[in-house]
Amino acid sequence: MNLYVVSDKQGSGKTLITAGIAATMQSLGYSVGYYKPIQTGAFSQSNFGTSQDITFVKKIDPNLNTVVSYVLKTDAFPYLAAQNEKTVIQPEILVKDFLTLRKTSEIVMVESCGGLLTPYSENMRSIDFAQALQTDVLIVVEQSTEGFEKVLMMVESARHAGLNVRGIIINKFIKTDDLNLKNLPALLEAYSGIPVVGIVGCLPKITPSGLIDTVLHSIDLETIFGVKIPKLSR
Repeated sequence: MNLYVVSDKQGSGKTLITAGIAATMQSLGYSVGYYKPIQTGAFSQSNFGTSQDITFVKKIDPNLNTVVSYVLKTDAFPYLAAQNEKTVIQPEILVKDFLTLRKTSEIVMVESCGGLLTPYSENMRSIDFAQALQTDVLIVVEQSTEGFEKVLMMVESARHAGLNVRGIIINKFIKTDDLNLKNLPALLEAYSGIPVVGIVGCLPKITPSGLIDTVLHSIDLETIFGVKIPKLSR
């Protein structure tokens, strides 16, 4: 049970949702790994780059198995960030790190860098990496009219590549009189043919227990992973 998590734009809450699902599944008795292939815009600490996404995930659940393959300080597409830092991103290292993590984890949550078409290296995009891993895709989108069209494009790209999209999660969802925004879940399902498996509101304060509780009440984990989860059936 592995998932490749993508989003419509930076700041959509992809890391939050990925960490929340990972920590929740771990709390339900599964061994879970979190994999960040490439971290760009990394924090600088003692002249070394630190993955802020790994740091956040560890704050939510320090027991999660976490791996990051490349940590780049430049805030740009992975391919350009690597060029800027005179680094070559090697696809075989990304696949090797994923497979190593999978050996010790029942579930591996792979958080992509951006969407499906983000360039990772000279000859590899995010979608190519997902194909190499043979993982299903989960899309996280912020409640916006722009997000609607971007999700439809990602779904079409995934289908063309032979990737299975497990579902769509709408993040930062608020009540509104805007017809487009309040009908976004129904529109996404109708035009993409993909189920909306979660609607998450704006969280005023993020705590490990609070995030897990939000996931349990707002996200359909059984549909996402395609399994019956015993502890949810009690």
